[in-house]
Amino acid sequence: MVRVANLDAIDLEILKIIANDCNTSIKEISGKVGISPPMVRKRLRRMKAWGLIKGCRAQFDPEVLGATSYIIVFEANDMGNIEDISNSFNEIERVYASTSKNTGVMIVRVLDLRRLDTLTKRLEELGYRVVSTALLDVEYDKAWIPESPRERVQPKCAFCKSPIIGKPYIVTLEDGSVVMFNSRECAEAYFLLKRG
Repeated sequence: MVRVANLDAIDLEILKIIANDCNTSIKEISGKVGISPPMVRKRLRRMKAWGLIKGCRAQFDPEVLGATSYIIVFEANDMGNIEDISNSFNEIERVYASTSKNTGVMIVRVLDLRRLDTLTKRLEELGYRVVSTALLDVEYDKAWIPESPRERVQPKCAFCKSPIIGKPYIVTLEDGSVVMFNSRECAEAYFLLKRG
């Protein structure tokens, strides 16, 4: 696998700061890492263009809404439609699947235990074998950040999501953000979908 760009110690510090609070201001980040606000902005844009930073989401506690969290371990001969299944059930928060081992794990949140039964039955109807379900009563979540600044980043194509090998096809948008593609064809398909 070809590696394209290095992260340095400042990049890692920026990642740690935004992993703790993605709403931290550029000025605040600048003061903590010791570089100018324009340089922080440039580094953030570059990491977004690589696909390293995928976005910023609010974190909330589902238990406050009365939700109960479960883990579902499942097996399947074909993981091809797992994204469709995940999108058709609001209760599915996250899916981890290994296509080489034909096994996976789902994190689900339900307000009513009957929805968990409905979900597991539907999975089995679609050819997934539910191995087990378990109540999640302890959660700890933290963003993974490499310890060493020598870690490398592999940019992904904004359209086909495959790693970019060799020189990327780069498009600079009107707002100054950069989007990378594997080829001109990927870029054209991406913008055609955006328009349509």
